[in-house]
Amino acid sequence: MFKKKTGETPVTTAEKKAKKGRLKAFLKSRKAKRGGVAAAIVAVFICIIVLVNIATGLLVERFPNLQLDMTAAKTFGLQDDTVEYLSQLDKDITVYVLTSEKTFKAGLNAYQGGEYFTQAYSLLKKMAANSSLSLKFVDLAKNPTFTAKYGNIDWNSDSASHLILLDSGDDYTVLSLEDCFTYDSEALNYGYYVYTASKIEQAIITGVLDLTTAQKVGVDFITGSGESEDSYTALKSLLKQNAYSVTEVNLTTSKLREESSVAVLYAPSVDLSEEAAKKLNDWLDNDGDNGKTLIYIPIDLQVKTPNIDSILKEYGMKVSDGISFCTSSDYYINDPYMFLADYAEDTTYTATLKNAKVSPIVYYTRDIEITDGSKANALLTDSSSVGVIPFDVDTSEFESNNDLKKYYKAEGITPAAIGSKTNSDSISSNVAVFGSPYMFSEQFLSTTSFNNANYIVNFCNTVTDRGDMGITINSASVDSKELGVTNATTIVTFGVIFIAAIPIIVLLIGLVVFIRRRNR
Repeated sequence: MFKKKTGETPVTTAEKKAKKGRLKAFLKSRKAKRGGVAAAIVAVFICIIVLVNIATGLLVERFPNLQLDMTAAKTFGLQDDTVEYLSQLDKDITVYVLTSEKTFKAGLNAYQGGEYFTQAYSLLKKMAANSSLSLKFVDLAKNPTFTAKYGNIDWNSDSASHLILLDSGDDYTVLSLEDCFTYDSEALNYGYYVYTASKIEQAIITGVLDLTTAQKVGVDFITGSGESEDSYTALKSLLKQNAYSVTEVNLTTSKLREESSVAVLYAPSVDLSEEAAKKLNDWLDNDGDNGKTLIYIPIDLQVKTPNIDSILKEYGMKVSDGISFCTSSDYYINDPYMFLADYAEDTTYTATLKNAKVSPIVYYTRDIEITDGSKANALLTDSSSVGVIPFDVDTSEFESNNDLKKYYKAEGITPAAIGSKTNSDSISSNVAVFGSPYMFSEQFLSTTSFNNANYIVNFCNTVTDRGDMGITINSASVDSKELGVTNATTIVTFGVIFIAAIPIIVLLIGLVVFIRRRNR
């Protein structure tokens, strides 16, 4: 039997009844009713917020185009060329990501730069939503038999780099990790993947073009004349991305492919040998059938090239012995040797150019003199504020633009020109000369601020009769400070904020208001 503690005052029945009476009276009071209504409103509001968040997540998952891209550079949105191309795609293609969806979204094996996988996941979902592409994730560890039907891929050697497989039903192609992302090679030496950019969009489009282009046009890059391979890597990549069959040919030991339509001679530091020049001339002539195009890009140094010059002379052109310089700040960008070029009045090579209002840019360009107007004409031109400084002029002591006028006349230049030879069947072979080797560098081909990439792809499509099928996709770079750029960790963070933290804060505010009103 329990005993009452010493000093404890017993609660009488009357007191209990009094307390119950006060509670009933409070519940019936206007204050309690108002407080109850306020609490109910807060509860309903919280429920609405939670339901809206859940519904929004489900809708975005089902319809990726509803996802808002709040990054400054729109890095979570598809580029216009991608949307246009995919909207016209009439072939069903399955995009297999060769890892689990959870692993891919979490950043795969990223030590740093995992946000690029979040971005890539978003872009893949949007590409599938905007086309006949279908997106599937296959964990090869759990599905080892998946690779059996793709026998042309070496799954055993360097298998870790196989990231995405595209299957059109009658053909397939595989994309490596290097095709889809760029990463720090030095960090990889220590076993860490530090990703620096996403190329997923251009990689997928390249793969789709590879599967849907029935006959690829061949482009041969001529080697063996002292050219630097690094200088033309960006141009090679751009042409490959647009479904050209690109290879390198050393004219000293081999010949240009008969099936190739375009040859590129990129900034040779020595002249072609007589034998190599003859091979090139014979290829252009094509046994009288023509239909070939040489793109020649001279180096920005004083080099004697009589054998190359003789080819240009046959096509009505000559390369100036100097570098162009612009005196008008309306044209040059930061550096008087770097300036905008205008499209020639002849619209043959710009009629199908997308966004012809954007100009290409040239840097350290040679002037292309047209010596025979019946054979050659300009591709790009420049204003009267641009002239040529001869190589033998020392510009290191120039103090102002006025010093330049002693050595050249600013009468305008031609940064690019094309000469043609036409046979009796009205089929032409062409030699196109672009005076600036830097205009096709990674710096200028990777930006949409200038039209260099679009222009050269459009030019190649025109001379090879491919129409306007070109598509130029730029690598996407993510600034982790931008709102909307998220990796796996920040996805959870935003989820906690919007699904839990905000509703709890609203609830606490409601309780505070309720308690204060009650105690008035």
